[in-house]
Amino acid sequence: MILLSNLQDYKNLEPSFKNVLMDYLQFVIKNVPFYSKTLKQKDIEQISTEEFFHLPITYDQDLLENPLSFIPRNTKIVQLSSSGGTYDKRKIIFRTNGDIRRSIKTGVKMFLCGGLKSKDRIAILQPFDLWNIGHLALMIFRQIGVLSVPMGLSLSDKGILDFLKFIKCNVIYSTPSKASVLAELSKKRNQKLKIEKIFCAGEPILAIYRDTIKGIWGSEIYGIYGSEETDGIGAECEYHCGYHIFDDDLIIEILNPNTLMPANDNKGALVITKFNYKGTVLIRYLLGDLVEITTKTCQCGSKIPRIFPRGRVKEVIWLYDGRKITLSAFENTLEKVLGYVPEYQILVENNQKGSALLIKLKIKSDKVLREKLTKIFSRISQDLEEGINKGEIELSFQLDEKFTFELTDRGKIPKIIYRKINE
Repeated sequence: MILLSNLQDYKNLEPSFKNVLMDYLQFVIKNVPFYSKTLKQKDIEQISTEEFFHLPITYDQDLLENPLSFIPRNTKIVQLSSSGGTYDKRKIIFRTNGDIRRSIKTGVKMFLCGGLKSKDRIAILQPFDLWNIGHLALMIFRQIGVLSVPMGLSLSDKGILDFLKFIKCNVIYSTPSKASVLAELSKKRNQKLKIEKIFCAGEPILAIYRDTIKGIWGSEIYGIYGSEETDGIGAECEYHCGYHIFDDDLIIEILNPNTLMPANDNKGALVITKFNYKGTVLIRYLLGDLVEITTKTCQCGSKIPRIFPRGRVKEVIWLYDGRKITLSAFENTLEKVLGYVPEYQILVENNQKGSALLIKLKIKSDKVLREKLTKIFSRISQDLEEGINKGEIELSFQLDEKFTFELTDRGKIPKIIYRKINE
């Protein structure tokens, strides 16, 4: 793994790696249709690795529009996977056998970091269709020698709990929200399960998830970090202090999110190059995450750099007439008021005359707190404040410890749900 966060990092690349990188870029220009058009031979000849950051950024929209153009010519593709379709259009990712082997190698390191052992019995509660995560996990666990129970998301929550008890699974791999729902249901059913660990991926791990699961099952959550475009990148150790980056085939750049130039800091927008991959080739791909990276030695003794996700570059709540609120501003304000970010779901109803914004928080009902939140949040965005003052935006909060949120097909709690008025 190569980490580039300031101009000096580009200059300090090992000479041997510079040669390998330039050879790979030559291969990409000659064989990958998208980059054959966007990069010219003269660009590579004129730009040294010290100026790698001058090469164009690859955006998710490029991948959405023509995923086939990212496959090298004459490449043997053996698997297709897909994102969930956040933009009503799926990102399609292709993998060769070599790519899959590399991803399995990284994945094994990630789960071993969390203490997974061959004697464990792990239930895979991740999707097994177009999404790659369930299939990849199954191959990783076979490599480790774990007894895998690939349930996917086909069973009801009660059915999953019954199966966990019957097989005596002691480890679960799911989204944190799905695991939290199962833990609460098992408590309600007075069903005793010995779940020692839960590996989670697919959505941010809120403190409330860790507390709920530990309080009911006594088990720890171990976070897994990655994406459909990259497969696994990193994982938490027992100290839960960031994700150790285990992907050896990754060039990570930390860029200023406003200028997309080297951040000269350890915080910024994450840009990745999947080095040596021959299926879907991604050069300087803006993953969309805001991250912080540390190279300090972890408490576990590992000197591997760790990554801390700090939100998304483009997570926005879209309102009437183009008004908007960034989700980071929303969560930052929640943390300032409450001291933490609870489980929440935002329902947005837009029409030609205005917007209704309903924010559901899974916390104890409190009229005074609800009024305080409404007053504070009406001022977190100029667009929101202006819309409220004009009577075009209605803002309201619902507080309830027993909220049951809507889940996606992948077992996630969507943060924002857009609905038609009176739906």
